[in-house]
Amino acid sequence: MPVIKYKEIMEQIMKKPVFTPKDLHNEKIPENYSKKLLFTLTRSGKIKRIERGKYTCLDDPIAVAAHMTEPCYLTLWTAMSIRGVTTQIPFAVEVATSRKRFKKKIIFQNTPIIFYTINPKMMFGYENIIWKDEIRIPVAKPEKIVIDAIYMGKMPEDEIIRIIRNSDHVLLKRYAELTSNKVMEKIKELIKCSHRKR
Repeated sequence: MPVIKYKEIMEQIMKKPVFTPKDLHNEKIPENYSKKLLFTLTRSGKIKRIERGKYTCLDDPIAVAAHMTEPCYLTLWTAMSIRGVTTQIPFAVEVATSRKRFKKKIIFQNTPIIFYTINPKMMFGYENIIWKDEIRIPVAKPEKIVIDAIYMGKMPEDEIIRIIRNSDHVLLKRYAELTSNKVMEKIKELIKCSHRKR
């Protein structure tokens, strides 16, 4: 029967951090059956529905958030926590993406996942790191966290200055040049502040 026929295919698909009906269709699983299969697996608890058309076997909101949309990367408090540059525990997973989303915020495993839509030219300054269970996640570099914090206005100035003190100022200025004059001027001002408050 189909359950046995598609068992191995589904086992491979379910290894992906996030998968969609399209993944099933690409493996020649008929559309009508794939919907039924995903519904059955969700109801049995073998997979979780993240949002419409997106599923996972994971419990980790960070790993899931990093694979919900492309291109994207984790930023702000989430990236700071991952990189160990803050002792504060983020209340949400913060994701930057150049792709417009219908929902800017979802809840997964009782954790908010917030999406910030940014200009495509702002999609730089992040790198892939290996997260739990050997899952690759894209995370902003410290210098890009600073740029995003200023660009989005989502972080207290004192916290930004603290990151700047331990960042590569040459790289920070280079990143600022890729954004706007307003961000560039603010970066110069905050670098001066960081020297004064040492």
